[in-house]
Amino acid sequence: MLRPQSMDMSSYTAQTEKTPPITTPGHLLANIPGLLGFYPTESVVFMAIDTTPRGPAMGPVARVDIEDAEETLPDIAAMLADEAREGIFAFLVSQRPVSDLSEIACWLYSLDRGRDGIDIDAAWYVAEIARDEPYTLLHGAVSIDGRGPMKNWVEGTIPALTDSPTMRSCVDHDVVPELSREDFYATFARNNQQCDALEAEALGREARETATRFRACVTAEKGDKRKELVDNFINDVRWVLSQVATIEEAETNTELLTACAVWMSTTWTRDLVIASCTEAGEQAANLLLATARTFAGEIRANALTLFALTQMKMEWDILAGPALHTVAGEFPSHRLGSLLCKAYRYGLHDKVRNTVGRGAREAYNSAIGRQEEAVTASVVSSSTGPNGAPSEPARRVAG
Repeated sequence: MLRPQSMDMSSYTAQTEKTPPITTPGHLLANIPGLLGFYPTESVVFMAIDTTPRGPAMGPVARVDIEDAEETLPDIAAMLADEAREGIFAFLVSQRPVSDLSEIACWLYSLDRGRDGIDIDAAWYVAEIARDEPYTLLHGAVSIDGRGPMKNWVEGTIPALTDSPTMRSCVDHDVVPELSREDFYATFARNNQQCDALEAEALGREARETATRFRACVTAEKGDKRKELVDNFINDVRWVLSQVATIEEAETNTELLTACAVWMSTTWTRDLVIASCTEAGEQAANLLLATARTFAGEIRANALTLFALTQMKMEWDILAGPALHTVAGEFPSHRLGSLLCKAYRYGLHDKVRNTVGRGAREAYNSAIGRQEEAVTASVVSSSTGPNGAPSEPARRVAG
């Protein structure tokens, strides 16, 4: 069975005019840290090669520890096969000499699409992904004169990583790939130094009680009064999100953390705030990640899941996939997180966004006691000030 934490998946949308065409294997290697968010070591990196109007280009990428490659192959094949209209490349990244890697190299060569779900059109070995690091071809088509389908096919060096499109995208988002996978995943660890475990447990317990009381208040009302309670709650959510600055500042703000813990403490409240969080973008992402770093259990699982959704809405998948993998690993019974993780792995990003959006509308309709067809286009009505910004709520008591 696949261990979610042993494999990483990243997508690079190939169907755009801006997608750079493939020039050398070195250029593909240079893009990998920007795709994964870290520099892989002792890994096999599988890359689907897609078709664009400008020629072959990078498709989805899957990375797995060398020792887990055979075990995870069915999942890798399911993820990449349909996206690899030009083929699949593999990169063996290891500090071990290539002579010590003959078993995994032969296994990559032996893969057969009919039997294994994928075959590898070409594979290369590189000790590490760094500028000027040499790579060599393990297997792949070579003409009589030693040439391949692209420049420097048999051997070459990795160009400057800072010039790669994925690294430039990281810079645009103020993200620098971590030196290791462990450092990268530490981003999602529960390690808020400003709130110890006992305090977080007490705050989480109070948050669940508040959310439960609020739902009871809502369900006890009918008609306009019931809708007013729900709309006021969502307007309060939007105002809280407007107060968020950085992740670090959110981790020190007990009021913000407590508010988000209320939203994340039950499925009912979580689904009510999905639309507001995805619309708020980076501010919501910062608060959700701070909340996930602070609390345990369902609050943490829901916060990481909505953090991933918010990242996907911003079309910044480098953090979405690892967040969902963390949920699947820590909370395998978390239904929404597991479903989204599986959909993400198969590249169903648009379907995820559409399905979750529809689910959020249905949650709102259910909360106010109104059927889908009776609801207007807007999920919630926003409360805005004279400049169009959310106005400070009246701090209505939920329970």
